[in-house]
Amino acid sequence: MIEMIAAMVLVSILVPGISSILGGTLMNIALTQIAVLANMEADYAQRNFKKHIDGAARFVAECTTTTLQYRDFSNPDTVTYQYEFDGRVLRYSKDGGDPGTLLENVVGIDADTLGYRSKFVYRDKYYADLGVSPAEGKIRGVELIFYILRGESVYSYSTYAAVDQYQLDIWD
Repeated sequence: MIEMIAAMVLVSILVPGISSILGGTLMNIALTQIAVLANMEADYAQRNFKKHIDGAARFVAECTTTTLQYRDFSNPDTVTYQYEFDGRVLRYSKDGGDPGTLLENVVGIDADTLGYRSKFVYRDKYYADLGVSPAEGKIRGVELIFYILRGESVYSYSTYAAVDQYQLDIWD
């Protein structure tokens, strides 16, 4: 009888600890899954951004921190693609057509959001920041900096794409 009471006391002590450990483990698995999915979405956005920039002849002077326009080699007289942050979505369109969605739940587009600012940064041949409205001939590349919100966490990413003409000899 004493052994049975001791076993019940031991179980009553161990069960809350085990359930706490199990709950923490399951929460870590869920948070890891959220982070993995955020990385997959960001990787998709980065690869497609670079894929679309591939073939760019030059960036258009009307670029801002929230809109990127460029011309390609196949038809340098028209703006081929336009990337823009619209709401909390990063969209792209070709020749003003129907916009496609590159990434959703992007943080820090319209105003600073808790210190996060998603934007396009224009760089010269020395990778220096050219400011908000750079001259068309000086832009050698563009850096896309974005923050995505998944659950209660914010993840930061960036990617850089240079004009094709200067990909190999950016320091000319």
